[in-house]
Amino acid sequence: MRPRTTPTVLAAAAIAATVWASPAKAQAPEGIAAFEPDGTGLAVTAPAELATVPSLVPEREDFAFLGAPGDLVWIAGTADGITHSTLDASAVDGDLTLGLDKLEGPGDAWLYTFTGPGLAEPLASTADGGSFTLPGGTTAAVVLAVDEPGEYRLELGAREAVSDHGSIAPRSQAATATATAVYSLTAEKVTAEEAAVIAAETEPGNAQAAASCEVIADGHVDIGPRFVDGEWTVQLRDDRAAESEWRDLDDTVLRVPDAALFPIPEGDYGFLGETGDDIYMLPQVQASGIVWPGWNTQDPGVIEGVPGAVDWSLEAVDGPGEFTLFLTGTFGGADVLFDSSEALPQTISVPQNTHAHGNWTFSEPGVYRLTIAFTGTTGDGATVTDTADVQVAVGDASDPNAACSGGGGDSDGTEDDGDGGFLPTTGTGWLLWGLGAATAAVVLGAVIMAATRKCRNATGDADV
Repeated sequence: MRPRTTPTVLAAAAIAATVWASPAKAQAPEGIAAFEPDGTGLAVTAPAELATVPSLVPEREDFAFLGAPGDLVWIAGTADGITHSTLDASAVDGDLTLGLDKLEGPGDAWLYTFTGPGLAEPLASTADGGSFTLPGGTTAAVVLAVDEPGEYRLELGAREAVSDHGSIAPRSQAATATATAVYSLTAEKVTAEEAAVIAAETEPGNAQAAASCEVIADGHVDIGPRFVDGEWTVQLRDDRAAESEWRDLDDTVLRVPDAALFPIPEGDYGFLGETGDDIYMLPQVQASGIVWPGWNTQDPGVIEGVPGAVDWSLEAVDGPGEFTLFLTGTFGGADVLFDSSEALPQTISVPQNTHAHGNWTFSEPGVYRLTIAFTGTTGDGATVTDTADVQVAVGDASDPNAACSGGGGDSDGTEDDGDGGFLPTTGTGWLLWGLGAATAAVVLGAVIMAATRKCRNATGDADV
């Protein structure tokens, strides 16, 4: 990655964190500008007119730049208020500097995106000028909004510093290639009540509400059951900070980058595909810059209240490809725990006080929802069970906002006290297919899991 020294580095990072590709079964986004080289210059393709959808400013501090909570705004470049617009610089080698100007119109316009945690990040505004950087070779999800009803003509300007040979050059040696796109749009006059009705009809979210989950792209997390206010609940333990937090799964999205593409090795991996083909994988042993999900039954309340093993079931998989979870043995070889290409549900038995990791694979990029359930039996013989969806955005081009079904992104406010068994800290340098060193607790947990696994599917139960 080339270094960026302009004042707009934060905006550039925000764009890079929200690269958009339409999820399966979703409406394709309408691009508002696509840039490409034109000889030694720069060309742009853009629609002359943009549709608008009225909406309301949400009650969140990160949207204060649009106005007070409940103020009317009109989202442009989206036909339904849900899908994002895009700025496409995938065909351009150099970074683009972009700005937004108003040629005509009663109000002001803003162009904004979302940062990784789902926070709104303003990029440019006709109210105060300014510019931002769109890295060459990327496509970004953005939102264009105006704050008053009426007719507008807006101009998006772009410039690229290029050398005589069309490559990036030092500022002192660089010429400037420019391109502009002019948009006409009409923001129809509506009341706040009418806008609220429209917003409700487009749930699960408009362009603002779409980004509300905690997006986890690296670090250590575990999924498992707990007793929350006396209720058996499946949650995610987030260990990225010094003090762990338990989060609701519907408020959390795991992001799998293109850096998690690995070739399928030779050996017992035919269930993944052809040897040498790439597959997205979150490895059993930790890799730098990739989220490291595991599972555990180590919550103190679970250890105290459920004296035996806990059943973990994969109930359903919704996504563009296949999902598997498997363990890699000390000398190689695969022990498959879950495989969505086979009949569901499938169940494994997780012993008490277990913490383990495996290889999580996804055959295609896109949004996945893994419906899982944890079931246990308390000391007095009562059965407790809970079902939740693990939300995953796979591939750099997949929008984590499209995977988000929740509305908070906050934890339940509790911190883990560290009792109930060893949990490893995160680190780097692991061999990705689990053939090198790993923490003793994780390896031990994997061995225990392999020894006690039970596979159940819709055709019956089978102990393996």
